[in-house]
Amino acid sequence: WAMGAGPQVALAQITLPRLSPEKGADMLAEIMSEASDVFRAAGADVVGGHTSVGAELTIGFTVTGLALRAITKGGAKPGDVLILTKPIGSGTIMAAEMAMARLPGLILGESVAATLVAMTQPNGPAAALLAPQARAMTDVTGFGLGGHLLEILDASGCAATIDLAAIPTLPGALALAAAGQASSLAPANRAATIGRISGADSPGKALLYDPQTAGGLLAAVPADAADALLAALGPTAARIGEITAGPPRITLI
Repeated sequence: WAMGAGPQVALAQITLPRLSPEKGADMLAEIMSEASDVFRAAGADVVGGHTSVGAELTIGFTVTGLALRAITKGGAKPGDVLILTKPIGSGTIMAAEMAMARLPGLILGESVAATLVAMTQPNGPAAALLAPQARAMTDVTGFGLGGHLLEILDASGCAATIDLAAIPTLPGALALAAAGQASSLAPANRAATIGRISGADSPGKALLYDPQTAGGLLAAVPADAADALLAALGPTAARIGEITAGPPRITLI
């Protein structure tokens, strides 16, 4: 999806926990039934894979797709608008849940519930809208919004200006970041961008380093196409900044 491709087939890699043969078969049947439904809705089929037995349940898939025009991280041009299709903050919220954080005025369970809803929204529909127009595109995952934007800037030989206030965030994420909650991966993400992201420290800036699980798409699109794309993408998408000329770095405003 992040390259504008349509999924076609998937291979499953599943490690089952140690169970009786009957319970193991039942668990595998349930997993594959749900997986088949999800992939079929996305236009793909699960055509095989591999299973093993281990200490805990793990599930992964290798997906092959077809792109009529492959969109890479390179290709962004000065003047392009940056569109983000999902709010950020999932790493911070899930870390806070594991730490059983308590903040006045925040019901953490509601933040977690909203995060789970966001994470289970597929990127396929957004990718289909963005692919005809995007000059560069990626998904926002483990390196956080800042890290993945810098990948686009490095590949395109450009800089970017980002409006922190325009970045959509999951409910409670900013308050948790202000209280010092963060994913265990955030320090490494921050270290990887030292000297390349301007601006004073703030909760909004902290979320630029937040690793996302099932995050949205980040696309650089021509300025004259941005408004129509945002209207089609719906309320979760936002215009967060623009591509500028200069060495690859991010300026916060």
